[in-house]
Amino acid sequence: MARKRSPHIRRFNLFDVFVLAFTISFGLVCVYPMWFVLIASIMPYDEFVRTKILLLPTLHPDFQYYRAILSTEVFTSSVTISVAKTLSTTLLSLFVTATMAYAVSKTEIKGMKVINALVVFNLFFAGGLIPEYLLYRDIGILRHFSVMVLPSALNIIYFIIMRNYFANSVPADLEQAAKIDGAQDITIFFRIIVPLSKAMFAAVGLFIAVWAWNDYYTYMMFVSNKPALQPFAWILRRTLVDPSMMAQIRNQAQAMLQMQNLPPPALRMTTIILAMVPIMAVYPFLQKHFAKGILIGAVKEEAPD
Repeated sequence: MARKRSPHIRRFNLFDVFVLAFTISFGLVCVYPMWFVLIASIMPYDEFVRTKILLLPTLHPDFQYYRAILSTEVFTSSVTISVAKTLSTTLLSLFVTATMAYAVSKTEIKGMKVINALVVFNLFFAGGLIPEYLLYRDIGILRHFSVMVLPSALNIIYFIIMRNYFANSVPADLEQAAKIDGAQDITIFFRIIVPLSKAMFAAVGLFIAVWAWNDYYTYMMFVSNKPALQPFAWILRRTLVDPSMMAQIRNQAQAMLQMQNLPPPALRMTTIILAMVPIMAVYPFLQKHFAKGILIGAVKEEAPD
């Protein structure tokens, strides 16, 4: 007798093959530029010039460009500023945005709807660059490290996401039970809500950290005349477009390590890789929460019967 095909086994058709081929091709297109930069950063420059398409790692990797960048004072200073800026911005923004979103999610409290409307209003209508500059000058944070951190304390986009999450995804029975046991709102938030929202905090925190690490606009607009406060993203930008920045890095590397052959394209490739490493190093620790947290606020969870 002929064996019957299981109804649960789905056969591949032409459309499935097309989707699979397109997905693989699109993934390669996205990954290859990063791979190209990585290989170029460890390949001797004369070999890099002769090679048109970089597919395989070089047999003789050369890490002198990494030693050159890592030895410069401008790199170490900018990385210190960027790490401090990223950590401060992420922690402060998560704390302020989450606490405010949790409070506003309690729509039964009088006035919370008005506060919600006022916050969301700023998402569509803002004062603009000049009033923002004058405000920072008047409150005394212009050209200080704090101007790169404090304005990011409340993120309206993530405020909306967190508010919807707290309103729709956190069981109200847990809060009511905690209040019956005598817990205050602050205790409920930090002891119950925060542990239940690890996926949400991981996803939002990663987004904020990536933005803070890559942000150079704030420095360019509100600091700019203090080289000691340059973030690494600003150094990366200047390395790519400003010959004077490249000359500064080459001079410092030559003075520290006595290196003479430091071609600018290789140094640019190395700087790009070093800019990606911190975020790529953090992501694996948040990956288990990220897939779930990416959908926060998108689906309303129904309470069990």
